[in-house]
Amino acid sequence: MADRMIRPLSAALVGLLLLLRPALAQNEPFRVVNGSAQPATALHVVRSGQADWGPNLLGRGPLPPGRAFSLRPPEAAGCHFDFRLVLQDGQEAVRRDADVCAERSISVAPPAGRD
Repeated sequence: MADRMIRPLSAALVGLLLLLRPALAQNEPFRVVNGSAQPATALHVVRSGQADWGPNLLGRGPLPPGRAFSLRPPEAAGCHFDFRLVLQDGQEAVRRDADVCAERSISVAPPAGRD
């Protein structure tokens, strides 16, 4: 009899965890990777659709090519963000509407042939 009650309870618990997973992922850290061949002198990250890029997050100096910068979004910030790297030569590399809940490492690079 106990076995009959445990199975539905286990299935319900698994279902609940699957529903909660995106909400839990919203506050997990993620990495922004400089996918260009140049150092980045500025990194801007905002929730998707914001008009202003906000402050430069690279307060400790340039982000070398291939290196990552780790971030933890604020509570209830959601999963979708826009990213902008300003490269050493002044070019901008932009990636919009990246889902940091689904992809924990976000590579930002200029379009092919412009690096």
